[in-house]
Amino acid sequence: VATQPTNRIFAESLYVFPFSTQTAFTILQSRIHESWARLLSSSMKTDLRYAASDCFETFPFPELDPRAEIPTLEAIGEALYTARAEWLIETNQGLTDAYNRLKDPHDLDPRAVELRRLHEDMDRAVLAAYGWTDLQVPPFATPETEPDRRRLEQFTDDVIDRLFVLNAQRAEQERREGLDAVKPRKAAKKPATKKPKRGTEGQGGLEF
Repeated sequence: VATQPTNRIFAESLYVFPFSTQTAFTILQSRIHESWARLLSSSMKTDLRYAASDCFETFPFPELDPRAEIPTLEAIGEALYTARAEWLIETNQGLTDAYNRLKDPHDLDPRAVELRRLHEDMDRAVLAAYGWTDLQVPPFATPETEPDRRRLEQFTDDVIDRLFVLNAQRAEQERREGLDAVKPRKAAKKPATKKPKRGTEGQGGLEF
């Protein structure tokens, strides 16, 4: 996820979300949204194919209005975006290369280590915005041991389960308040398996 100037022309394969706050960036860049997107999206080979109708329109943001500004998310989102942008410019690398390095636990470049920490802090802040402070955020780098892999899988399953519950609650709330007369919330359907689609590269950062 990256912000862009409004006068830029984008390829038809990209999704552009007209948000003006860092709150939206923070949520969409978090592993909370990534878990949802990887479960509900399709894929091409090992690459995720993000579908706004399945991944974005059904996604329950912490607040009913996805444009809502949450101060804690504004702050951590700005910190991560700034640190990441400086690293990309200084090293002349793109987002895919950068996130391949961030997911590599053997890359101990101090800037990579700091960005991993910021991503973990960002995930905690997003969970707190939902009120889910009981969930433990796993390390951002790709797990190398079986216990760490199970920890990540459990985190992903717990997040997905809670998001589906919240999606259903929001749909019912909108029905009661008559909001569905304007634009019905698309109900999210849980696949038979809860295993998100994962590629071999670029995990941990959705690129729109």
